[in-house]
Amino acid sequence: MTNVPETTPDADTDAIRQLALVDRIIGLQAEVANLRSMNLSREVRTQVDAVKSSTTWRIGRFVLAPVMFARRVISRLGVKGASGK
Repeated sequence: MTNVPETTPDADTDAIRQLALVDRIIGLQAEVANLRSMNLSREVRTQVDAVKSSTTWRIGRFVLAPVMFARRVISRLGVKGASGK
């Protein structure tokens, strides 16, 4: 004699339904996590755009433009020690 519980068609149907619901819950949790991530990246992009449109950022870029241009030219020419590496 084995102690295998007998299952009825109703119990099998309930188990299948429960597994389907668990699978659906896991899928929805993954979708919520994805939407939160997208929302966070949108908020970060909005903040970065606000910083880049500020007067301080634009003045800083204007002041540093010649330095950045010189670094780019020097790195393309391959001058050793000029790129800080």
